[in-house]
Amino acid sequence: MDAPAEVEFSQLLLTGIGLMLLAAGALVLFVVTYQKRLLRQQLALRTAEAAYQQQLLAAVIEAQEHERERIGRDLHDGIGSTIATAKMLVNRLESDQPTDNRPELFGMVKEIMGTAVHDVRSISHSLFPAVLARYGLADALQHLVDVSNETGTLDIELEVDYLQPLALAQELALYRICQELIHNALKHARGATRLDVLLRQRGPLLTLVVEDDGPGFDATYLGPDGQPATKGAGLRSIEVRVQLLQARLRQQSAPGQGVRTVVEIASPAG
Repeated sequence: MDAPAEVEFSQLLLTGIGLMLLAAGALVLFVVTYQKRLLRQQLALRTAEAAYQQQLLAAVIEAQEHERERIGRDLHDGIGSTIATAKMLVNRLESDQPTDNRPELFGMVKEIMGTAVHDVRSISHSLFPAVLARYGLADALQHLVDVSNETGTLDIELEVDYLQPLALAQELALYRICQELIHNALKHARGATRLDVLLRQRGPLLTLVVEDDGPGFDATYLGPDGQPATKGAGLRSIEVRVQLLQARLRQQSAPGQGVRTVVEIASPAG
């Protein structure tokens, strides 16, 4: 017979082995469960990313279609009607008209064609601002503000502190964002008397601020992301460009307090 000490040792050894096997089984079960949970989370994340990419693509397409519609309307209502009027005047010149009317008709045709040339340049600039590629974002924004002040009823003031230029693609995105914000203010900020545009660079942070003193809107109608619950194509196009810039967009408003929109983007330090 085995000695009592040896029996006790064998029992302890078997108990220890059993506990180790139990712990190993529990560890394996934990790892398997954790991996399954991790896989589910990764799948959910990929699904959310795919859905977000679909929304982003849809917003890009919608913004493009909205821009094409606007350009088509400008071509038809603006340049199309201008050229049609010029054609009518030319037809009158070809017909039998008193001689003393011809200089007046020629002057009208020249004036109308000059308007058509101006409209073509405006549409061309809206498609791609040549001043941006040639002189940079600061001068492009100044040109945008000057043109908006000529054609709009809102007094726009621009302040620029921008010494470290970004890449052209980033500058173009910021320009389009500012262009859309100014367009929105001119269209929706009824009763506003002032629109301030600020482009400021502080170290690695570049900030674009567009603020009006219009009627604003009720913040209770904002969605969970802090943006208006019902977004037009213009705001969606801004959000797309903000995402592409990996920037941050904030919009603040209250009834009677105007609208303040801030875009922040990390830029190379000076």
